[in-house]
Amino acid sequence: MNIERLRWRILLGRLLTRSGDQAWDFAVPLALLRIFPDQIRIAAAYYLIVRMGHVILLPRLSVRIDRMSRWRVAQAAISMQFLGVLGAAVVMLGFPASANAGLSASVTLAFASGLVAMGLIASLGSTLMDISIANDLVPAAVPPSELASLNSRMRQLDLLTEVMAPVIAGALLLVSLPGLPLLGFGLIALWNLLSFFPELFLLRSVFHMQPDLLKLKVAPTATMRMSLWEKFVGGWRQFFRQPVAPAILCYAALWMSVLSPHGVLLTGFLKDGWDLDEVTIGLFRGAGAFFGLFATFVYPRVIQSKGLLRGSRGFVVFQALMVVLAVVGFFAGGRLGQIGFLVCILLSRIGLYGFSLGETQIRQVGIGADVRGEVNGFAAALTALATLGLYGAGALLPSTQDFSILVVSSALFVILAAVRFSMWSAKTQIIDAGH
Repeated sequence: MNIERLRWRILLGRLLTRSGDQAWDFAVPLALLRIFPDQIRIAAAYYLIVRMGHVILLPRLSVRIDRMSRWRVAQAAISMQFLGVLGAAVVMLGFPASANAGLSASVTLAFASGLVAMGLIASLGSTLMDISIANDLVPAAVPPSELASLNSRMRQLDLLTEVMAPVIAGALLLVSLPGLPLLGFGLIALWNLLSFFPELFLLRSVFHMQPDLLKLKVAPTATMRMSLWEKFVGGWRQFFRQPVAPAILCYAALWMSVLSPHGVLLTGFLKDGWDLDEVTIGLFRGAGAFFGLFATFVYPRVIQSKGLLRGSRGFVVFQALMVVLAVVGFFAGGRLGQIGFLVCILLSRIGLYGFSLGETQIRQVGIGADVRGEVNGFAAALTALATLGLYGAGALLPSTQDFSILVVSSALFVILAAVRFSMWSAKTQIIDAGH
C-alpha cells in the first residue's frame, strides 16, 4: 500500500470539505442580513439554535459511527451535508429579497424554522464527517509514526481555507442580477454541492486502497435498542470513563475564552471599546491565522523531540503564559498596553493550535476503535456546550465596560486547562506515541 498516495487523497478530501464549509459559514449570515436588513439578532439566533442542536443530537448520531462501516458513515455524512445545503439554498433563494415587504409572522417563522432545520442537518453532517475522517479513518489507515505529520498537514489546510474561502465567497456574494439579489449566494451553494461528488470519489478510492477499512468495526449490540435518553446519558458515562477524558475536557475549557483573533466578542470590543479601524482588526485576524499556521509546522518537530504528552503540555503552558501577559497588557492601558495585549494573543495561538493538534493525536491513539465515534461525538458536543457558555456569558455581560470580566475569566479557564493537563499528563499511562 502506498501511504503517500493515501495521505494525499485524504488531504485533498479535507481541502474540499473545509473550503466548502468555510465559504458556506461565511455566506449564510451575510445572506440573512441581505434578507433581513439591520436584524443581526436573526443570524445570531440561527447559530445559537444550530449549536444547541449539536449538543443534543450529536452524541446520539455519533454512536452510529461505531455501529456502521466507515464507508456507510462517509456516505451518510456527505448525504446529510448535501441535503442540508440544498435545502437551505432552496429556502433562502425562495424567500423574498427583503423581509420589509409586510410579511406575516407565520411566514417569517416558517422560513426561519426551515433554514434552521436545513442548517442543523448540514452542520451535523459536517461534524460527523470530521469525526469519521480525522478521529477514526486517519488513525486506522495511517501508522502511528505518521499521525503528527498528517494532523499538521490537515490543520494547515484548515487554516488555508479559513483565510482563502471567505475571500472567494465574499467576491461571489457581490454577483447579482436585477431580481436575483442572492445570485452570488446561489453560486456558493452550487460550489458546495458540486464539491461533495469528488469528495465521495476520493474517500471511495481510499477504501479501495485499504480494503480492511471497509469492514464493520463492531457487531450491532443491544445498545442499538436503547432509547434516545438512555444513549445520551450512557454516552456521557462512557465518555467520562475514557482515560483521555481529562485531555478532552482541558481542550473544551480553552473554548471558554474570548481571547481569539477570530472571536466575535473580541472583534466587537476592539471596534466599540478601543475604536480600532476595520483594516487593523482585519490584519489582526489574518495574523491570528498566520501564527496558527506556524504552530502546525513546529508541532511535528516538538512531538518528535519531546513526545506527545510533554510536547502537548509545553504548548498549553505556553498559551497560558501568553494569555496572562495579554491580561497584564489589557489592564495596563494606553497604546503600549493595547499593542502588548494584541501581540500576546497572537503568540498564544501558537500554544492553542499546537495543543489542539496534540489533543487530536491523544484521542487518535488513546480511544479504542470500537468507541471512537461515540467518544469523539461527545467531545464535539462538549466544545459546542463550551461555546454556548461563552456566548451566554457575552449575553449576560453585553456592555463594553464588562469586557474586562470576560478577559479575566477567559484567562482563568486557560490557566485551569494548563494546570489540569499538566497534572494528568504527568501520571497517565497512555503510550506516548511520537517519542
